[in-house]
Amino acid sequence: MSPGIEKDPAIDRPICILGTGRSGTTLFFRVLSQHPHLGWFSNFTNKHPRAPWLAAWSRILDLPVVGPRMSFDWRLTPKPREANRLLAEITEGVFSQPRRLTAADALPEHVEALRASVRAHLGWQGKKRFLHKHTGFPRIDWLTEVFPDARFIHVARDGRAVVNSMVNVSWWDGTMDSWWWGDMDAADQAVLESCRHEPAVLAGVVWKTLMDYIADARASLPADRFLEIRYDGMVRDPRGTMARVLDFCGLPASNRFDVRVSSIRVHDFDDKWKKDLGEESIRLLQDYLAPHLEKHGFPL
Repeated sequence: MSPGIEKDPAIDRPICILGTGRSGTTLFFRVLSQHPHLGWFSNFTNKHPRAPWLAAWSRILDLPVVGPRMSFDWRLTPKPREANRLLAEITEGVFSQPRRLTAADALPEHVEALRASVRAHLGWQGKKRFLHKHTGFPRIDWLTEVFPDARFIHVARDGRAVVNSMVNVSWWDGTMDSWWWGDMDAADQAVLESCRHEPAVLAGVVWKTLMDYIADARASLPADRFLEIRYDGMVRDPRGTMARVLDFCGLPASNRFDVRVSSIRVHDFDDKWKKDLGEESIRLLQDYLAPHLEKHGFPL
């Protein structure tokens, strides 16, 4: 840690979920947030970053009769959020910069502002531990400076499934206008040019680049502070996956949590790319991604 920045004794082992985006982090975040010990930034506090008292509304989810009946789709239901707006305001835009962040980027005033927000959320929600999610750049060095005892959970997914999801969202247009990840590797740039900037291949470059960033960042962490789970494993065995996660995080087993995990429907969309992408797109993507899929343990 930087000189003058010490651990906050009021914040115990916060849990940080990360991934490339389109990898299942939102589903995993939603499921894990149901644990009765965990607090989080919500849809309400993300919209109003200076009003952490709005986090108290999430206590309604803990009511024995009302909580289980609140649909996740209702507008007034408190939901865990990847709180980009809140983080941008608290850190004066630093957390949201389109670049890799280091420990040196964690300015003392931003560290204290974020910790104060987390303390307030935990207090208003009446929770013991804090759960956070972000996608894209891993931010592990920066977050470790803020939370020295943080636990990190990476939700990894087959790059072809991530690509298929990415090319079908409205906010990603498949051109270099949607490249937000710093200088592209020269070899990746050459591949893109050779396939005339095929959008599926560009999405593959995004997945490969972010997976490499995550692998590089995790190298600085001891093994007991980083856990990787697979989207396909979570879909196949959600209760088994969550049992492993609770053990890693040091969270107690909970019957209420088990019931909520069982009630959340999960679907395996990992093979949709075989139907959704055209033959030429699949050929180009497979040729490009093959070594990277093998590197990260995904079968060809």
